Amino acid sequence: MNFLPLEIDGIKVYAGFWKRFCASFIDVLIIIGVTFPLMKTLDLYGSDRSLTIVLSVFRFLLVHMYTVYLHARFGGTFGKLAVGIRVTRPDGNRIGWNQAWRRSSVDIAIALLVLVSEVWAMFQVDWTQVAALGSDERTTRLREVSQLWYRAIDIFHDVWIYSEVFVVLLNRRKRALHDFIGGTVVIKKQFAEGTGK
Repeated sequence: MNFLPLEIDGIKVYAGFWKRFCASFIDVLIIIGVTFPLMKTLDLYGSDRSLTIVLSVFRFLLVHMYTVYLHARFGGTFGKLAVGIRVTRPDGNRIGWNQAWRRSSVDIAIALLVLVSEVWAMFQVDWTQVAALGSDERTTRLREVSQLWYRAIDIFHDVWIYSEVFVVLLNRRKRALHDFIGGTVVIKKQFAEGTGK
């Protein structure tokens, strides 16, 4: 792999922790803004288990396609684009669908396990009682039913997040674990080739 140098003309090439953190924060706000209406729809129509499952699957797809599509198409999510960083191949060239899917693969797998555990739990409860709850209470109840599954998934997710931060902080190119999986780096936009600078 041919990596870009650590600095070009005295400017650090690789995006540091705080730029990445700010980009993630912006993305979380966008995702909440987009998925909030879905949660309100669940509050209105939560008595229908089938609709609840469909909306949960739609939310899962929406959140993960947001990340994969924007990385593959534009080199970054709206958060990354806003703070001036891009996801590229190690040499600064544009990534493709393969890299975008691979770098999101663990997050998608974790979210899919959560989705499966929630759907499984929906069939383990008296739905008429659970449907009368608000979305937060319903989620809490479903997680209680699938407690063993959910706790294991939650522990794995926490270990994954802390490992990601640890790895970013301890390597010179500021690559997270998902960057190693995807064969990507996150760099400042002025050093990216073919990402729509």
